[in-house]
Amino acid sequence: MKKIYVFLTMLAMALTVSAQDKPTVCVEEFTNSSKLEVSYLKQLQNEVVSGISNTGRIVIVQPSSYGKLPKDPIAYQDALKAEGVNFILKGSLNDYSTGTSKGGLLGGGDKTYATADVSYTLELIDIESHQTLSSETMSCTYSSGSTSAEAISKAIASVSGDMKKYVDTHFKISATVKALDQIDPKKGVKTLYVTMGTAAGISKGDILEVFAEVNIAGEKAKKKIGELKTKEIMSATLSLCDVKNGGEEIKKAFEEGSRITVTTRAKKELIKGLF
Repeated sequence: MKKIYVFLTMLAMALTVSAQDKPTVCVEEFTNSSKLEVSYLKQLQNEVVSGISNTGRIVIVQPSSYGKLPKDPIAYQDALKAEGVNFILKGSLNDYSTGTSKGGLLGGGDKTYATADVSYTLELIDIESHQTLSSETMSCTYSSGSTSAEAISKAIASVSGDMKKYVDTHFKISATVKALDQIDPKKGVKTLYVTMGTAAGISKGDILEVFAEVNIAGEKAKKKIGELKTKEIMSATLSLCDVKNGGEEIKKAFEEGSRITVTTRAKKELIKGLF
């Protein structure tokens, strides 16, 4: 997922919810600003919804679920809020380009493949404040298609996988350190337990950031003291994690009784569009 442009309001770069909360997001019908057929627009919306749903962290609903809603934007959002909806997600299929390349993505061999690059925008609105939290234009690519139509479809199909990072970025989950597990006398904590699990959509290999509450000039602030990687999901609200770094600081903060919080972090992207 290539991020072309990102706009964020002064509200926040990401939402943070507790490990037991699941925000409800109303996905509106996507709009088409490109010359692509409507079938590609529907495919894009389906991939976005599927990818977000697969994280297990978000409850997805459609406006049609609530019957006739007001046309006025504020009244419309207030009506959704009364139904328990927290956020609105808008989407737009923007533009696309196609071409050819020899050897596919890696450029090996003489066979010519069809390539495609499709851009789309996702806008996230907070119903409580009526403010736009983020509006991001991203692109998806595919470089090994037999035809341009196949390359476009395969590019859009990859969007579902990109939604894990989108959710990790905009719906960070906050939990706490439950207990320390293995401790090295010199390196500090090696493994520990955190209060998040399947109920929060956490899976093995997720990266978590650890923060401790510190006092700076009389004011309380959060300081990042380490990173974790989920090793085993123990239950709906408990996971065992390996400490990637910060073992000594985490041990010290825990023993001192400092308030320690743990939040999700998006994984680094992998190369896509190969086959």
